[in-house]
Amino acid sequence: MNPGVVFTEKYLKLMFKSLRDATPDEVMEELEHCRRENRRPVRIPRYFRGFFVEDEKYCASTGFEMQVFKHEVPEVAEHSRSIEGPKHKLILYLHGGAFIYPPVFFHWRFLHDLALRTHCDALLPVYPKSPEYDCEYSVKTLLEYYKSISDSGQYDEIHLVGDSAGACLCLVVAQEAHKNGWQKPTSSTLLSPCVDLSHTKEKEMLALQDRDSMLQYDRIVILNAIWQGQLSAQHPWVSPVFGDFCGVDNLNVYFGSDEILQPDDLFLKEIYEKAGKIGHFHEYEGMFHTFAMFPIPDGFKATKKIAAFIKDGRL
Repeated sequence: MNPGVVFTEKYLKLMFKSLRDATPDEVMEELEHCRRENRRPVRIPRYFRGFFVEDEKYCASTGFEMQVFKHEVPEVAEHSRSIEGPKHKLILYLHGGAFIYPPVFFHWRFLHDLALRTHCDALLPVYPKSPEYDCEYSVKTLLEYYKSISDSGQYDEIHLVGDSAGACLCLVVAQEAHKNGWQKPTSSTLLSPCVDLSHTKEKEMLALQDRDSMLQYDRIVILNAIWQGQLSAQHPWVSPVFGDFCGVDNLNVYFGSDEILQPDDLFLKEIYEKAGKIGHFHEYEGMFHTFAMFPIPDGFKATKKIAAFIKDGRL
């Protein structure tokens, strides 16, 4: 195995060890910590302050003032106009983090890399998180924001990209955009999406627990139950695998063989194909949760493929 992969997995195991081994009481303490942290403004990591700027806050009718960050590299934007003519593309990136964490360094790094490779505008909205807010509140806020982008008519193409919890929300947005007659996403790229919070594939997920360096099944169950709030676990906003795929085109999914969400993602493939759709599902052998975000060989390969897909639809 590549030394970089070994190092990254060891780093992730150490970073997530206290969370993986947490008791239910410790999970609740972590949630209260996240509640406090999410009330503070998100700051751009120092390394990326020359590339991202904080856009004007989006004030939703839910009452939430959402921070939105925009990737800006003037010389890249100028180059983009010269080679792509009038076509204006947007990457709308919904970051992961178990529905409770703000964006971390690797989210910024991945989006920065993707924006440079595609010459697209890129937006990162910091959506409402659990436990302060639940799924219904957060989805309503995000859908309002997406509608505002659609109504602006500013972009010829909108490409949704998300990881883990953010990937779940991307799928919800794609389904609702079609349902409500808004501009449909040109593509939806999901990294290790958690799409079934009813845990249909519980047995298969538990069988992979010992191989997963980041996620712990019992902890996921607790966090998901809090996130779903008053909605059913099979409500399409909670578990979009049970939603309507008729208007969801160009689905592009990346996941690892060694993560407990692998059965979820294979279940999504099964449901998507049953709906008569042809998607692109990429399972990477030996890889961990959201591996495509990390600076490792398979992560770089996946990012290059994602960028090519967004630029001209090829893999």
